[in-house]
Amino acid sequence: HPYYNMVRKMKSIITVFQDDFTLFRGRILDDEVGWHNQKAITCEGDMAFLLDSIVRPFSFTGTPEEFLAHIINSHNSQVDVEKRFTLGRVTVTDPNDYIVRSDIDYVNTWEVIEKKLLDLLGGYIIIRHEEGINYLDYLEEINLLAPQSIQFGKNLLDLKRVRKGEDIATVIIPLGAKLKDAEGQDTDIRLTISSVN
Repeated sequence: HPYYNMVRKMKSIITVFQDDFTLFRGRILDDEVGWHNQKAITCEGDMAFLLDSIVRPFSFTGTPEEFLAHIINSHNSQVDVEKRFTLGRVTVTDPNDYIVRSDIDYVNTWEVIEKKLLDLLGGYIIIRHEEGINYLDYLEEINLLAPQSIQFGKNLLDLKRVRKGEDIATVIIPLGAKLKDAEGQDTDIRLTISSVN
């Protein structure tokens, strides 16, 4: 392929089209080179661009749409042009249409969106590509439904199930907090519910 040596991890933007419709847009996360110099590339979607910027400590009052606009503008000021977003449709609202948000930490943009909007108000963040513009929508309900059915051997070419032993607990022993002595120092005696039992 003419671009074999030109793709760069975390920098090159990969876009997959079906006719004029953008199926996927993202960046290269990993690449592997095999015995015969074949290259396998793993990509992550463009929503991961929100991990590349940091939101400085802030205090905000206003509508959810204004808050998201503030966060996107902060993101856009820190990243390359191809990683920027334009605020699209916002259908999530607060009953008062007035929210108060603040943070004293330096966290990435995605974490702010997740903790200060999605966890508290619900909804979905969707990236939409139209006429070369990357819109970020915040929707109460998703209205996109793929009409394509999944058929093994046609459009489902691989399936893998991984079970890790490290996720299995064979014994769980609940321990209460360590009790303090008269001087306020921790002891080896733990809080129990023996008086209740």
